[in-house]
Amino acid sequence: MLLMAMIAFAIELPSAWSQDVMGGRKYNAGNQFYHPLNQRTPPGVTGQWAALSGQVQAGYIQPMQFSLPSTGSVTFFAGGPEQTIQKTSPAPIGFAVGYVYRVKISGMPEFPGVELYPTIELIDRLHPPAGLTEAYPIPVSFTQEDIELALSGRLVTKVVYLERPQTAAATKFEKQPTISITAQKNLIAEADLLGRPMLILRMGGRLPSTQGEDPSFFGSGAPVVELNNQPTKN
Repeated sequence: MLLMAMIAFAIELPSAWSQDVMGGRKYNAGNQFYHPLNQRTPPGVTGQWAALSGQVQAGYIQPMQFSLPSTGSVTFFAGGPEQTIQKTSPAPIGFAVGYVYRVKISGMPEFPGVELYPTIELIDRLHPPAGLTEAYPIPVSFTQEDIELALSGRLVTKVVYLERPQTAAATKFEKQPTISITAQKNLIAEADLLGRPMLILRMGGRLPSTQGEDPSFFGSGAPVVELNNQPTKN
């Protein structure tokens, strides 16, 4: 069973950003086209298609910020189980566009002893004002409900998208607003209708094997870059 939530996040943008084309890609104004990709597409395929399309800058290091329900640790795998970067939530990090990453979330007081290993497929980048790249990370939030659902045996799938400037709400939110849709709909197509999909988050109950895990479990070996912890724009 799938829980699919589209998460929109808004950032303060200069007026020059209010245009129909951002990052070389025109918004899908009516969602009238066939979408060959959906939330059931194997991890990595969407990022590869985005890179091959030439509409995104593959390999660009996009700042991210991971947050847990309250406190806890986020571990990033840079090529294998022994190559890790561990940070306390909220955790800033840099991921390369077009790749799939595995992370571990743990040390959460709401879930003693629980470790989960979600994946993040980064399919696009932001275009912040010059010199403020790290001040505008893509937020990745794990809520208490997300974790409870994963622990109950469900697969939680989310798409984080950047709202269209023309329709973005002029309201600041303390938490990322979430839109839940039915499993019958195409999550990527719905996010594309509302804005520009940035990443796909998938989280279930899968854990590393105690008998030797396939190295690909820990991601594609794409670069993981530590950031300078600049203040984040809300």
